[in-house]
Amino acid sequence: MTRVLLVDDEPEVLEAWSFGLEYVGYDVERARDGRQALAAIQRQSPDLLITDLMMPGMNGEDLCRALRDQPRWANIPVLLHTSAYVGANDGIGLWDAVLRKPARMEDFLATVAQLTRG
Repeated sequence: MTRVLLVDDEPEVLEAWSFGLEYVGYDVERARDGRQALAAIQRQSPDLLITDLMMPGMNGEDLCRALRDQPRWANIPVLLHTSAYVGANDGIGLWDAVLRKPARMEDFLATVAQLTRG
């Protein structure tokens, strides 16, 4: 089963996206910020990381930098799901795809499938 780590500080977002992912067969772990996400990744690497950009504590950009700095995690695909403006040249090499909030569930699931080749 494909394991997805979903990181967002908004409980409603975690709930909605987790439901959608689990409904179509993904194994989902949730984290509320970058620090919790890194702890989860240390326990078990996900097949995909989905993260918000703006979060308290460790934000999504810092999380992605920490991920890319570790050779064993550097190839985990990352979907940035954010309401923040992200320019075409922002985050080069940090994430593999960007979806703006609020994304349609169909677009979200299609992007996840593409990144996990599922």
